[in-house]
Amino acid sequence: MITSKADSVTEAGEHDGWAPSPGWFAEVTPQGDTRLTISVPRSAVVVVHAALLRAAAEPLSFLYRQKVDRREPGPRGAPPRDFVALGASADAVLAALQDAELLVYGDARCEVWVRGAMGEQVVLDEDGLLYVYPDDPAFREALAAQGVPGDDVETMADRDYVKHWFRAEADEAETRLIAALQLTEVAPRGGR
Repeated sequence: MITSKADSVTEAGEHDGWAPSPGWFAEVTPQGDTRLTISVPRSAVVVVHAALLRAAAEPLSFLYRQKVDRREPGPRGAPPRDFVALGASADAVLAALQDAELLVYGDARCEVWVRGAMGEQVVLDEDGLLYVYPDDPAFREALAAQGVPGDDVETMADRDYVKHWFRAEADEAETRLIAALQLTEVAPRGGR
């Protein structure tokens, strides 16, 4: 089984026994956007992510944000590298994500942003948290169908110490993902 992108740890870096509980809550971002923040255990993230992507209107735009280049680390604070594809089908995106599961769901080097035809977005961040914009009934229904309750749960973002995993064995999956979706590198536009 593929492990998480990140684990909650003690100040000394040892696993502290905490694991994410399934749940989601609605919030308004500092920019005024509505979103749902979703936390699920690693065992459920692939299925929940797929359900949220299926709730987005096609065609999809796909952004792979490489926050850390594990093979050639640059200076601390270097900007991320963004790779995009436009006009993708949900089937093509889901197949590429499945093939790159170790990278996308088990390595903290990246975030994945998917935008639907109506402007809705599904984001998987480097901690393994999911976000959907806007707070839309279609996303709430997809979460309910996957058994994810509307509970304000503690998330990885709330933890004091988090260890991120950067796996050499995910390097090839990164190359395959970029090729499978024919991603093109573009100048980064900033974060959430």
